[in-house]
Amino acid sequence: MTLSYWGRLLSYHSTELIQKKLFECYKELPIDNINETSYNNCYRFIYFLKHGENFFKQAEHSPYSIQPMLLFYGVSQLIKACLLTVDPNYPETSSVLAHGVSSRKRKKQQYSFLKDEVKIQKNGLFPHIAKKLYNINHLETEKYSMEYLFKHIAEMDEIITFHTSKSCFNKVEFKDNFFILTDQISQHYHLSAYRFAEYLCDKYGFSIFKNINNEVYITKEGGMYYDIQPFSYNMSDQLYYLPSDRDSLSLLPELLSHYLILYNLSMISRYETEWWYDLLLTAPNSDYPFILRYLEIVKRKIPFFVYEFLKDTI
Repeated sequence: MTLSYWGRLLSYHSTELIQKKLFECYKELPIDNINETSYNNCYRFIYFLKHGENFFKQAEHSPYSIQPMLLFYGVSQLIKACLLTVDPNYPETSSVLAHGVSSRKRKKQQYSFLKDEVKIQKNGLFPHIAKKLYNINHLETEKYSMEYLFKHIAEMDEIITFHTSKSCFNKVEFKDNFFILTDQISQHYHLSAYRFAEYLCDKYGFSIFKNINNEVYITKEGGMYYDIQPFSYNMSDQLYYLPSDRDSLSLLPELLSHYLILYNLSMISRYETEWWYDLLLTAPNSDYPFILRYLEIVKRKIPFFVYEFLKDTI
């Protein structure tokens, strides 16, 4: 039986090992007392991992009604472990302790979760994650709808296609750390393969490697290929996909999309109890299957992201 990602993350539950690995990470940073800092943080790192795992495992055995809260707090803890590898002084100020996201007030009638939006705040954990883990700045005031975020998670394509009769993803071949772009793919974006490759290089930092028989190979130095925008990795078939139109191509890494969706769902389950239970008990519209399918996906994909990040980083 294949070892679960929680099982693989057990390798990081060793203070002796983690102190050494954090020491190596911190040698690249302008900080003093590396020995002391790596020693203190090795315990915090493991506790964050354990706490996040416990939230996720509890969610597996809990009703859907409270899963969003458990999963949101779980992903927050796991991300904090990742943050310690690049930000040894986290939390350096109280400004990074808030969620960093807000949700709008809901209309009592004709509310649609898929059309609902979250807004990024100037301070808080979310913009701090974006800056420290992905080098993304100035997201404040950005708004993202749940429908938009779902369309950047490849595993959601099946249910999106079922409900809309239209796939929102194109499969892209990935080989030896290169994405292979063809005219068949690029025509969806009204570009040739080479022009589309240039577009991805300009906007997302890829490099063109070679152009052979109208197939263009692009790569990204130091790319986190498990979470590399605008591509989405599908854990089910282990293939890569692109959103099917250019307007849907996003700069937002998928892990951040999960944080936003889980934040919004956790707020609904806490504060919009009447709407939440109406949804769960009567399944009145497509919000119900979308949310439940998503909750099953995220329980597998978050530990995958965290494991892959740590494997690449420490």
